[in-house]
Amino acid sequence: MFEETICIDLGASYTKIARRLAITPNRNGTFSQESKIVSIDGVQLIPSLAIRTRDMENPWIFGQDAAEMNPGADMQVFQNWKADLFRPANDKVSGTAIVIAHRFFVWLKSKLEAQGVDFKKCQTRIAMPAFDTFDERAELVARCMDLSGWDDPALILKVREPRANVIGMFAENLNFVRQGDEVGLGPDYGRMFGAENIYIRAARDFHLYGTHGNTVKIMVVDIGAFTTDIALLSFDVTDPHEGLKMRRQISWQLGVIDQLDKPMFETLGERHGFFPQELKLPFKDCEEIKKLIHRREKSESMNIWVGGKKLQLDFGDAEDFEIAETAAKHFAVQIWGNVSALATAENPERIFLTGGGSLIATVSSEITRLAGQSGLRVQSVNQRRDNYGVETLERFATALGGCNVILQASADLSQQAETTVQQRPPLALNPIPGFHDCRCHGKNIDCCFCHGRGCI
Repeated sequence: MFEETICIDLGASYTKIARRLAITPNRNGTFSQESKIVSIDGVQLIPSLAIRTRDMENPWIFGQDAAEMNPGADMQVFQNWKADLFRPANDKVSGTAIVIAHRFFVWLKSKLEAQGVDFKKCQTRIAMPAFDTFDERAELVARCMDLSGWDDPALILKVREPRANVIGMFAENLNFVRQGDEVGLGPDYGRMFGAENIYIRAARDFHLYGTHGNTVKIMVVDIGAFTTDIALLSFDVTDPHEGLKMRRQISWQLGVIDQLDKPMFETLGERHGFFPQELKLPFKDCEEIKKLIHRREKSESMNIWVGGKKLQLDFGDAEDFEIAETAAKHFAVQIWGNVSALATAENPERIFLTGGGSLIATVSSEITRLAGQSGLRVQSVNQRRDNYGVETLERFATALGGCNVILQASADLSQQAETTVQQRPPLALNPIPGFHDCRCHGKNIDCCFCHGRGCI
């Protein structure tokens, strides 16, 4: 069976959560289950913002409540606490981030349980950047979750963000599995990916017409708030099992907030007479200002205090738009500077842009132009279904991919045994002195704690 799964895409600016109910085939045939984007306090994009107050009864505020708050001088605002959580130094900053993570997951767990999630029966998968320290970072987050109520027997799994993003981009919210006497139980890629998907088209051209080789190579560039992740993948259309192979996964600390927003607001501040740190507005309002400027739309007037004097700001004339466009083009050049060497060397059939940064028109168009100069084709995400509210698949692909049945089929060792994939027995069968059995019992290579060894 395919257990109920929650995937948490813990972004620096927004957290996205997808949920898939269990699929329990009891006969031969095809079975399906749609993944759903989870809303918390009425929003699907859950602000990862944390605000510490002086109120003993309500010391921490998260999510949409924090985004709509105009913090007082006695409050502490933590925006990118996720990055602080992974600092190499064990110092006060990283210690504070661990406290925030604990409080955040306590808050999040209560919100999910209020929607009927039973973590004793539902496995949780966390999506993490594909840094070299991926395993260590995933275990750190999992231990924060464990202390926040995701304790044994709750299964906490991990997935690299680029891998989950690709699966979510292709399958969207669809999960199809098929059960048969000859093929066993496994994912149905054709049903999930759709007839016009590049992988399905290549399989058709290879098997029916002989006009395409057996492999398809693509690259996905996920532009986030604080990182840009790339995944180079190949699909083998002759593989009887998954067929999806990760050739390279890389994450750079190159994101919208530090490399686009900061220089843009510094230049806007020079023009309008303020310093960026003086623009103390609710998170929600700042996000709206950025969206309007990049869309070349005028924002409403607002007042801020500069040096004890009130200053009225009116963003949205031609010069402001030019500042935003220049910053966005420079950001796109930085991204392509990191991606180009691998892209030109590997020559993928398609490059897909995803993530919130790809929704900035100037960024995506500039990367498309630069790629075209090298003869590479950039393709927008082909969203087939309109199930994501006012947002688009670029925002939710990682969360949707993280709870897809493809990941469970490739990671669950007991599931692999049923589908005749050869496996090595878990180390739990020969326990190492001084270690104890992991909650996954050595059945899942994606376990954040034992990585499939079976003991910790």
